[in-house]
Amino acid sequence: MKEIRRDDDGALLGYIRQVDGGWQPLTVFGHPLGAPGAEEDASGEVHRTGLDVLMRPWEFFEGGRWYRCVILEAAADAVRVRPADPDYPGDAYTLVLERPGPNTLRPEQ
Repeated sequence: MKEIRRDDDGALLGYIRQVDGGWQPLTVFGHPLGAPGAEEDASGEVHRTGLDVLMRPWEFFEGGRWYRCVILEAAADAVRVRPADPDYPGDAYTLVLERPGPNTLRPEQ
């Protein structure tokens, strides 16, 4: 797996990982940003969308259902979210999802 960083300040934008069919562009916590392709294409996708996708609505899974949320902080090992779903029964202002995967955190559907 290769880190992709912004040229001007070195901020981590995401990763690319070699898979069958090429290189997979990933967010900083490993969520796919697009289909595998050439290394340059995957790197370009991370540069274009790696941070922007984090600002879109997401959903986290808890208690057998998905709830809308906003990502506040994202790192490789944890993502801090703020529930933004009026049906969410909890009263936490923020939640920390450790090593989130597609079964616990996804873009809003």
